[in-house]
Amino acid sequence: MKSKLLTILILTGFCKLAYPDSPQAAPDIYAAGPTPPLLANSGLYAAERAAYALLEAVLHQTKSVISSTSCANSTSVSEISIYADGSVNDPAFNFVTVGSITSGYTLNATLSSYSSFWGQTLTINQPATGSFLSHPLYSYSANVAYNGADSIMVMNQTNSVKGVNGLPDSYQSQVIKDFYAATDPNTGLPYIFDWGVQSLSKLNYPVENYWQRSKALRDDATIGRTVFELDRIIGASACQIIIDISGDNNESYFWQTGTLTISSVPPSPAYQFDF
Repeated sequence: MKSKLLTILILTGFCKLAYPDSPQAAPDIYAAGPTPPLLANSGLYAAERAAYALLEAVLHQTKSVISSTSCANSTSVSEISIYADGSVNDPAFNFVTVGSITSGYTLNATLSSYSSFWGQTLTINQPATGSFLSHPLYSYSANVAYNGADSIMVMNQTNSVKGVNGLPDSYQSQVIKDFYAATDPNTGLPYIFDWGVQSLSKLNYPVENYWQRSKALRDDATIGRTVFELDRIIGASACQIIIDISGDNNESYFWQTGTLTISSVPPSPAYQFDF
C-alpha cells in the first residue's frame, strides 16, 4: 500500500512539476529560422577553429571523469592554458594543457588545409597518458569539421578513463556547435557566440546530455576573453562545467590562460556572460 501511494505521489507530483506547456524554444536569434548570411558567416580565424576544438576536447575529458565518478566528487578549479596559431599540419603550435605537464594532460590539434567552400577538418590527439583529478586518462582522439561559413562545427570524440573498478572505461561524445558573430551596439566590440547540445556515451551507449553555450571576445583594443559553459540536463545530478580564459585572440594566434571549474549547480544562464 505504501509503495502504491509513493508511486501515485511521484506520478502526480513530480510529473506535474516537470511538465512544460510546450517544448523549449530556440534562442531568439533563430526565431525566424536560419540566421541571415551576414551573421551565419562567423568569420572564424584559423587559430580560433583550432582553439575552440581544443577547448571542446577538454570538456569531453572533463565530462568523462565526472561520469566515471560523480559531479559532487569532481567539484574543483583547475588551471588551463591554450595556444593555437592555426598552422596546417603542425600540432606543436596548436595545443591545450590542463593542470601541468607532470600532473595533468596535454592535447594537440592537427589542422588540414582550409577551403572557403567546404571548410576545414582537424584531428586532436593526446600524445601521452595524463590525468585529471587523479584519474588516469588514455587514448583521447577526435575528428572535427567546420563548414565553409564557420557557422557549424561537428566533433566526434573518444577516450578512456580509469574507472572506480580500476579498469579503463571507454567514453564517446558528439558535439554540434552553432556559431554566430555579433557586434556590441554600444562598445563596437566583436563577439563570437555559440549555442547547442552535446551527448556523452559509455561503450557507445548514450548516458548523459549537456546544454552548451559560449561567448568569445577578440582582443580588439582590449583583452580577449573566452567562456565555455556546459550544463548537464540529462544525467545523475546537476553539474556545471565552466572554462573561463583570457588573453590574446587575434588573426595571428589564440593564447589564453584561466580556469576550468566544476560545480554541482543547476544551469545558470547569466554566468559571467556580461563581458
